[in-house]
Amino acid sequence: MSFYTKLAAYITYLMEDRSHSLADQPVLALLKGLSAVYRYGVVRRFTAYARHPERQAHLAAKVISLGNITAGGTGKTPTACMLAQWLQRQGYRVALLNRGYRSAAEHGAAIMSDGKDVLLSAQEGGDEALLLARSLPGIPVLVGRERAQTGQLAIDRFHSQVLLLDDAFQHWQLARDLDIVLIDATNPFGNGALLPRGILREPVSHLSRAGFFIITKADQRTEADKQAIYAVLTRYNSTAPVAEAVHRPAWCVSFAAWYEAKADRHTCEQLPHQAVIAVSALGNPASFEATVTACGYTLAGNLRFDDHHQYTNDDLSVMIQMAAEKKAVLVTTEKDAVKLPASFILQHDVPLWVLGIEIVIEKGKEELQNVILQHIGG
Repeated sequence: MSFYTKLAAYITYLMEDRSHSLADQPVLALLKGLSAVYRYGVVRRFTAYARHPERQAHLAAKVISLGNITAGGTGKTPTACMLAQWLQRQGYRVALLNRGYRSAAEHGAAIMSDGKDVLLSAQEGGDEALLLARSLPGIPVLVGRERAQTGQLAIDRFHSQVLLLDDAFQHWQLARDLDIVLIDATNPFGNGALLPRGILREPVSHLSRAGFFIITKADQRTEADKQAIYAVLTRYNSTAPVAEAVHRPAWCVSFAAWYEAKADRHTCEQLPHQAVIAVSALGNPASFEATVTACGYTLAGNLRFDDHHQYTNDDLSVMIQMAAEKKAVLVTTEKDAVKLPASFILQHDVPLWVLGIEIVIEKGKEELQNVILQHIGG
């Protein structure tokens, strides 16, 4: 385990809502001070746009933002896919705008997919954008930090009517018609502190900007837990409707079948072993591991890498060794699969399977659709 991985794990431990040792107190004090500085910067930046809305860019298309108020995985990527496909079925020309985090295209404006062909690699356009491009036939995916630029490009090139902004609740530079905020039921607000002392990206009071809430992973919490989340949402925003969603395994296929785009995304292949090792580089790996066990597989172990980790051949060698020792197969997410060195996997016949996850709205689906149509004029 590298120094940076150990450091990230320690910071994550400090950010948890738990009792910490006396030895942790100096670092906690430092994080608390940094959190105060972060809060000042976030609030000041937001206020600058709130008081001067003319500073926001306006585009000749309807804009829907999908985001969250915390760091970590809430299910934005599968939710973005679900909403984009639904809008497409409604007859709208929709484009999905992704930041392209840590990619070569992040500081510019590029087309990841024109709806027909994937034009960039994960390194060029980002792992999340590549996953979206592979999952959304007929829907252009564009990457770049400045969504006004990528949005204008989508309008110019594809005559897009609806722009769906992935992970953009804090992207105030572009005016939007609707903010949809995802709340992770397993860790909705962390310890209540902002980064880096906690996981909040901005104060909880800023939930007042949301036009709709989706509580994800709702099946992983009790009714009492969910009611506590509802109470917080109502406290800061009494008008935005709330839906509940769950993560469900949609399909599980071999890496080779997935890579060659021959996979049937409606069935699960029979794995050679029921024992599996969950491999992921996610903000919330425990949620993925829970989904793996929900499929009926026995979790023989896990390999957790830093979020957005770029896999190497050495990483795969570790995976192969662990699979042999545990007499198990490897299962990863589609988000991770797009970053794995395919040539190495195919050449060495790595026992790797890809598990596809979908978001299913179990409560409030019709209300969500109605709110979206109201805001885009449908």
